[in-house]
Amino acid sequence: MQFNEVRIFFTKTGMAKYISHLDLMRCMTRALRRAQIPLWYTEGYNPHLFMTFARPLPLGVESLCESMDIRLVGEMTFREMKTRLSDALPRDITVVRVAKPVHKPTEIAFADYEMQLYTDDPAALLQAMETRFAADTLPVLKKAKQGKRRVEKETDIKPNILAFDLAQHDDGVTLTVRVTAGDQNNVSPALLLDALTENAPVAVKHTDILKRRVLLANGEAFC
Repeated sequence: MQFNEVRIFFTKTGMAKYISHLDLMRCMTRALRRAQIPLWYTEGYNPHLFMTFARPLPLGVESLCESMDIRLVGEMTFREMKTRLSDALPRDITVVRVAKPVHKPTEIAFADYEMQLYTDDPAALLQAMETRFAADTLPVLKKAKQGKRRVEKETDIKPNILAFDLAQHDDGVTLTVRVTAGDQNNVSPALLLDALTENAPVAVKHTDILKRRVLLANGEAFC
């Protein structure tokens, strides 16, 4: 059976940031069916909907640049698909664009994040984070597979930070940063924040993390 591949770009903000990736897959499956989009299913003894995501989002992180690939077995315009799916999704998941895939998800190389850290002493937090950035290394504990066990391994992520900017505001500190996001060197924003605020003299009350864009190795936007 012939099919057409389609890429759906969407945002995941507000309360939707607390939806796990597994629950997001279930949510999208239900929405696609409610929207009556002519979907392609795998063949064999256990057919299932073809649906893949580029770089699944960590729990608690908002994003303006998520994407999902599906396959169609019938005709439907991108505009109609966007309208139908938007009407079927919850409020905080918004379809931005529907298009033909251009790049493979494995071509994603970088991600841009904006992080808001809230504290009672923004100046002290800013100074502590600047000191951490100025160090030669920025070690984090990453989970790795060792045989059948998962162990924590110390890894220096300083080489994976391509650009950053720190700015103090009334309630805390804003960090904008570009990090590697490839298959083998993906930087977790939560781990990055843990490393930057380790041993800070003031407590971080809470953080908001927003993924703004994902990029190819040449700096162009993933599309």
